[in-house]
Amino acid sequence: MLPSKFEKLPDEIILEICLYLRPFEIINEFGQLNTRLNRTISQFRRNADIHHLTLDQYQRWYWHLLPDTAEYIISLVLSNWNSPGQIYRFNKSTENYTSLCNLLPNLKQLRLIDFSNEDIDILPKLAMIDKISIDIDGLKPLLQTTKHLLDYYLFCACFSFKEIRLWVGEGGIRLQHSAKLRVNPCLEQLTIVVANVDDLILLFKRAPNLIKLYVEISTFSSSKSYEYVTYAAMPKKLTDFHVQTNNQKALTFEGLFIIMIHIPTIKRLSLDIETYDIDYGDGLCWVLLISRLPNLKSLYFRIRIWIGTGIKSIDINPFIESFERANLPVVCYADKRVIYIDTIPYDMHEFKTNMCVTTSPTVKYAKTTDEELYQRRAHGVQSLLLCARHEQTPIDNWLYVLNRFPYIRALDLMAVNIIDQTNLNEQLRLPRLIALRYVRSTRCEINIPFFLLLVTNNNVTPILRALTVMYGDIIHLCKRLSNFTSHRLQELWLFGSDTDGRIIVKDIDLLLSAFPNLHHLSFVMQSSRCLNRNLENIIEMILLTLPNLISFRLICRRGSLQLPILSDNDKRKTWIRRVCGLNDNEEICWVINKKEISIWK
Repeated sequence: MLPSKFEKLPDEIILEICLYLRPFEIINEFGQLNTRLNRTISQFRRNADIHHLTLDQYQRWYWHLLPDTAEYIISLVLSNWNSPGQIYRFNKSTENYTSLCNLLPNLKQLRLIDFSNEDIDILPKLAMIDKISIDIDGLKPLLQTTKHLLDYYLFCACFSFKEIRLWVGEGGIRLQHSAKLRVNPCLEQLTIVVANVDDLILLFKRAPNLIKLYVEISTFSSSKSYEYVTYAAMPKKLTDFHVQTNNQKALTFEGLFIIMIHIPTIKRLSLDIETYDIDYGDGLCWVLLISRLPNLKSLYFRIRIWIGTGIKSIDINPFIESFERANLPVVCYADKRVIYIDTIPYDMHEFKTNMCVTTSPTVKYAKTTDEELYQRRAHGVQSLLLCARHEQTPIDNWLYVLNRFPYIRALDLMAVNIIDQTNLNEQLRLPRLIALRYVRSTRCEINIPFFLLLVTNNNVTPILRALTVMYGDIIHLCKRLSNFTSHRLQELWLFGSDTDGRIIVKDIDLLLSAFPNLHHLSFVMQSSRCLNRNLENIIEMILLTLPNLISFRLICRRGSLQLPILSDNDKRKTWIRRVCGLNDNEEICWVINKKEISIWK
């Protein structure tokens, strides 16, 4: 067979190859070669996703590739996640522009990942953008002034967004009720975490033409909040509504009922509720609610009712019988504190969103009102949160749940207390799992066979690349398996609390030997006291030991990080050159303050 040039390949083959590459790689490698290739890859100029770039790649994109592609870009993604300081650096480079559309004239979508207090100057530049998505950095709390500016520029300024995603995380965003009401008639889709029901009602007034709304309510509201729920205040076009709570007092069933009956346009209703309210477990209450929604076509809910004492198991029979009488297809199961009630099947394709299921290993003993629906394969479930609340559980129960959701991309295992340490022969397959979050094991004693099955077995998780784990758990593993090594993991997120003890150089050495191929390492600790004594040595070890490291983040929630060598600019440059082999300003980006030390190179 005669060798052929790449540019001689048919367009279909070239486009197939491009599916395995990032937009940056496609434009960088194939752009400006010839007219025909430029035309073939033209669609990839529209999406500028610079997520996961090294600092050198980012600088090449901004200074060399962007000038030739700026007029084609429709969607832009900026991220501090694995490239700390990227949003700030991009905004600093565009400080002479009053709007991002002056630089990117056709920009319609902007996503900002791990947005922080330092990035607020980009907010006034959002004019002419249709879709804005902002995910807040969950590792660092937002200042109240930052929250006010987010509220102002997203909802109170003159920007006519059609779609907004503002994922603030814990505590939600408290909107400025005293500000002059500004109505955005263009806003049709909204995803947001609000502080309480009052903020939700204000959003209805600000965006009367909402069609799709995904909202998480963070805290409790008094019963007086529902006095303002009237037909006049509610949206008139809302068809898709998802409501989520993680605070058990945030939304009673009565409060939900009052809101829902004033929005008769609802066609698809999805609920993910954590609650103390027993009415959520009454099938007749749901029948009454459904009867007041004349256009309802699809109802999905995942309810977790806290009614147990933690001493004995909850009797689920009265609940399953209630839903049988109501003729609603559900599955019901419980541990010693919480009863779970989910509609079945696990399918949300009509809602057109990625579904996250929160469940328990006790689902193996579930009862259902419709066995056929319960046995159907899950559709559209990309995230699974599996929590045992530290109750002793056989490993078979965990495997049973995982086998029911084989196509998840993210898996959270919480409060793990597996009682058996036997070798596993289970034919588990999670072919799409990218990220595993294992937080945490009882007494920091990680179940080694189960962990190894998920992290080191290529047949089980062939594309796993990211792990989040408690520091004490992973050190427990490293000390018991001196030869443990995982070359394929590229991202490691460590969390440390007082339970994990002091961080010492010897343990960090074990950790770095176990994960030698890390590209991204983040370490979040509760207090700086557990680390300050060895801080400089540990940072040097990390930077000198991991040759492929692109980003490193060290964050403390209490206290202050103490690294005296970085307070002197000349000493800092010398130190950076020694441990990184890079120049301070040209090839490495630092974020240094009392709470954080971050590096992007």
